[in-house]
Amino acid sequence: MSESAEEYGALVVDTSIFIANGLRLEKGLLSRLQQFRRSPIDLILPDVVRSEVEVHLEKEMRKARLNLEKAINDASDHLFFDDVKPKEARELLIDQSELGELVKDRMRSFVDNTGATQISCSELTNISAVMERYFANRAPFAESGKKKNEFPDAIILLSLEEWSRQNNKKVLSVARDNDWKEFCDESDFIDYQEDFASGLAVFNATNTAYNFLHQLESSVQSGNAQGFLDTVRERLSVTLSDLTPDQEADSHLYWEPDGCHAWFKDFEFISDEFDIIEADEDWVVIRGEALISVEAEGDFSLSLYDSIDREHVYMGGITVNVEDEFESDILITITGDLSGSFDNVQIDDVEVTDVIGSIDFGTLEPNYQD
Repeated sequence: MSESAEEYGALVVDTSIFIANGLRLEKGLLSRLQQFRRSPIDLILPDVVRSEVEVHLEKEMRKARLNLEKAINDASDHLFFDDVKPKEARELLIDQSELGELVKDRMRSFVDNTGATQISCSELTNISAVMERYFANRAPFAESGKKKNEFPDAIILLSLEEWSRQNNKKVLSVARDNDWKEFCDESDFIDYQEDFASGLAVFNATNTAYNFLHQLESSVQSGNAQGFLDTVRERLSVTLSDLTPDQEADSHLYWEPDGCHAWFKDFEFISDEFDIIEADEDWVVIRGEALISVEAEGDFSLSLYDSIDREHVYMGGITVNVEDEFESDILITITGDLSGSFDNVQIDDVEVTDVIGSIDFGTLEPNYQD
């Protein structure tokens, strides 16, 4: 099978792949599925697969709880000197009744992090189509063996075909199941891949920018993107080095602006999530929401109105320094090898889309000392 990123619009991962990867939804290859959260590629999660994964997750959690409880009992003779400590240790264990809800929470987190498109198999297939394949011994039903075990596969695969027809997107399935392979060999809508890493690699060209974005967001969230933040800060310092905003102020005197200038002080991202605006193989433009602080110096002329002579009497000039901040989207152009580490990319440009237009210098008073 010749695979190319342009050929597929969706990816589905069978339960067998979740099991083969230790059901570690947050680590290893399964965590790489987070790159699809805002990707143009749909990551499909059929409800049958989700239910199967939840069953296996709960089974593994129960096993882990029993092993931990056994370890506490075995250690009580040597590590604990009374019955209080073992009792306190057991109280820290997750209650059996809480495991089900913990599994649901974990799956909800997985769906949120990957942006998976959840589909209801019952809405996309019907029992007649399944039974027709069953009695005709057509894939995924084998001619011999426990054919009843293949009903979930038949429901999933027929649903995927219908989803593919409706959305006009070809699906790449990743599974370790020969029945899936035989079905996909006959299908015009679904292709089969057994190796999970190779399946993910099919989307490298399409998803390079999105995978880079995921890595960047993770680094910002964990506090490991200081070099990136420092470079953005340097670029903003150049971009906002000579601002001339309008002057605003209050005073019991009549005042006129004599000019001001402002400059960049610091910034922070309001959100640690970014959007891709444009992308190619070796560059990407991302958008982030930022809170930008500036320092400003403004000159003012003050005067007092003389009602007798009906003219303004000059009261002197003052210079005021203030700090202000504003919110704006910033567009960051990044070039280089997006599939590698941050050391292989550079920030070429940082653009502020909504520069501060005016600064309030507060209440103006004449400088009587001068």
